[in-house]
Amino acid sequence: MGLFRSDQPGEQDGLQDKAAAVELGETKETRGESKGESEMTESEAYSFNPNDKDNQSTLIQVCSRVRDCFKPVGLTLRHVLLRFGEDWIFLFLLGISMAIISFGLDVTIAKLQRMNLWVYDSLNNYLYLQYFSWVLYHVLLMMISAGVAKYISPQAAGSGIPELKVTLRGVVLAEFFTFRTFVAKLIGVTCTLAAGSTIFLGKVGPFVHMATILATLLGKLMVKIVGAKENPSRKYELLIAGAAVGVACCFVAPVGGVLFSVEATATHFAVRNYWRGFFAATCAALMFRLLAVIKSERETVAVLFNTNWRVEFPFDLPEYFSYALLGVVCGCVCCVYLFLHRVTLLFLNNNERVGKLLRNNKIVYAALVSFILASITFPHGFGQYMGGTRLTMKEHLEMFFNNVTWGIEELSVNVSASRQPPNPSYDNNFLQWMHPNMSAIEKLAIFIVLKFFMLLLANTMIIPAGYFLPVFVYGAGLGRLYGEIMAKIFPEGIISEGINIKITPAGYALAGAAAYSGAVTQTISTALLVFELTGQMSHILPVLIAVLIANAISQSCQNSFFDLIIIIKKLPYLPKLTMGRSSAHDISAEDFMITDLLYLVKGFKYKDVRNLLKTSELRQFPIVDAEESKILLGTVSRKTLSKMLSDQLSTERRIQFMLNRGGTENLDCSLTVNSMGENGSSRPRLPRTDTSEAVDSAYSVQDTVPYDSEEVTKPRSEGRKRRPSKFRSQYLKLVEEWECQQLNEVVSMEVLNIDSAPYRLVEKQTLYQVYDLFNLLGLRMAYVTSTGRLIGVVSLKEIKDAVQGSVKGTFVPRANKTQDGNEETISLHALSTPPTPRPSSS
Repeated sequence: MGLFRSDQPGEQDGLQDKAAAVELGETKETRGESKGESEMTESEAYSFNPNDKDNQSTLIQVCSRVRDCFKPVGLTLRHVLLRFGEDWIFLFLLGISMAIISFGLDVTIAKLQRMNLWVYDSLNNYLYLQYFSWVLYHVLLMMISAGVAKYISPQAAGSGIPELKVTLRGVVLAEFFTFRTFVAKLIGVTCTLAAGSTIFLGKVGPFVHMATILATLLGKLMVKIVGAKENPSRKYELLIAGAAVGVACCFVAPVGGVLFSVEATATHFAVRNYWRGFFAATCAALMFRLLAVIKSERETVAVLFNTNWRVEFPFDLPEYFSYALLGVVCGCVCCVYLFLHRVTLLFLNNNERVGKLLRNNKIVYAALVSFILASITFPHGFGQYMGGTRLTMKEHLEMFFNNVTWGIEELSVNVSASRQPPNPSYDNNFLQWMHPNMSAIEKLAIFIVLKFFMLLLANTMIIPAGYFLPVFVYGAGLGRLYGEIMAKIFPEGIISEGINIKITPAGYALAGAAAYSGAVTQTISTALLVFELTGQMSHILPVLIAVLIANAISQSCQNSFFDLIIIIKKLPYLPKLTMGRSSAHDISAEDFMITDLLYLVKGFKYKDVRNLLKTSELRQFPIVDAEESKILLGTVSRKTLSKMLSDQLSTERRIQFMLNRGGTENLDCSLTVNSMGENGSSRPRLPRTDTSEAVDSAYSVQDTVPYDSEEVTKPRSEGRKRRPSKFRSQYLKLVEEWECQQLNEVVSMEVLNIDSAPYRLVEKQTLYQVYDLFNLLGLRMAYVTSTGRLIGVVSLKEIKDAVQGSVKGTFVPRANKTQDGNEETISLHALSTPPTPRPSSS
């Protein structure tokens, strides 16, 4: 038949309508919609109102007009961003936003703490009610904080710096940079800080986490406005700037904030990102100080802690030895603290009963810990003997950095004329450290001892909290105690060349804060932080001496606080190379690489792929050109191989094969049985085999069960009869023959998604070079080649073991292990293919 042409317009319109209807029906069938789904139901027909459609069209028109009105604004904004650079505006907004959040949080926390003290003082004549209000306040806050971390966002728990450090290495953590986590972190850290020095936790880590979340969200917004594409390198730059802003908001120290964020979060740092961190941190610090002036908390823009130390001769040369001894004390105390912290966390994680109780009852555990800490610090109870229980963390630092010798100052205060401790006066915080029966130094010593163990207990709670500020305040108290003891030993000061230079205990508090916090986090920039906090540069040399000595002791004995959390959480982690040792340059990649490696040879078959997927759990596999040369051609992922094998042995291909064979070999009895579906449509049903009826073959039906998951067995109807066994066995033989044919086919290299340039190492590259490459590029695995020949593989586990062995001096090269007989000689080998089964005759 030929083509017919209609000359009448009505017929043409009718044909066009029919063609459109046919095309619409085909489109719906292509989408998988049934006829019943495409038609209007009876209830929809009765409830249909033509006015709804008119209202929707009117709403669409209004939205389009509004969009057209704002379109010039959006184009203008995009033009401005492209002209001046979106990075400047992004960093400015990031710094301003975090400064406003930090200042608002401080104001809120101050009001909550004042409210708690007002309620406490109003119950002055009722001791039990005072105890109840004091304990209830802290317990409720900790329960809210733990509940936020449990129900809103579990990623908000903890500091956030260890997870950020892992993220900067290239590891993706789900839900870690979401707005939901930001809200949970903000609520949780507000409750934690409102508990004051009783719980003794800080905000540096949470603010670093929140700043990086805000940087990520602002970065996505800028990308949409400008019309650019997201990339990993840009995200890295945003996270670095966010970390610097987070520290700067807490200490109002832009320079120290940038350096500390680099040391605490990044293993390597690109100099091109320096200006981003400094610009954003400067905006944040300036905005924070301006807000303090606007709120009349400060008369002008000034440092956070004002000091009036003697600048001409603050200390003499013999005091350098005293500061060095303080560094030794801080380093030793830090090692004990990190050891006990690691033992405590390992006990909570490894003990099944305690760990299960902690994981399932996080809120109850937080309430229990806060109850214990609040009972210890109850001001009219035991808290009157440890001092400073009513003070905030900031007020503690103001007292420790005060240039007044406590042993002399308390003699000038008439304690008997004041009220019995704890004194409720808010004007003079020094009265909180006085007691009729104890000196201020004795109360400070009790404070140092008790806070050491109380901080270990508080760290076990799963709540949003920071851990840098507590050790910073604790280090300041430790240095203050050391300085007060020095002032007691040398009441007239140290005489040098006939000049008496009195001891300044506040200088030792400054050095103690920098040394102890630097030893816990294993950073040096804490020295610069204390200088920006106080504005005192006269003690720069003694503080640096104390910080370096404390760091040397800490790094030689323990991991840092943040690295310890990474190890406990079992996140991808590379330990630090020990300072001052050259053994890492003497160890090469061939000494610690893995040679027990499965690989695919070019021209491999599908049966090799299936054998590889069964025998190995790796995520990617190397491909070489030949068995003799083993030249590395590239790698292929496990996901690609699984999809390729699934497509080759798919149910559709098998059904088509059976239908084709059924038409020629008269297998209608086993292939034409239909079952009615729910919609009345019929589909072919294939029998499934039981384990007892499987054929004993290398390629039996049982091996392909994962690829037959679409065939769901339903209960047999009463009218259906069991198929004869001869047809069943015949069907199994056909399946076996078909699978043998499919698995023996050669995989075409063109259909594979091959990474032709995987990361490679040379066998003579040193451990130091391999360590730097893995950290710089965020690698998790690299292949070792010799003139292009594949000889081994190196992963994070091998590098970690090699680094720890070189640090401890227990590393043994692979060649020595083989010679000593400690290990069997393992060489690269191709996949061992099982024998091909003989095809069964039909």
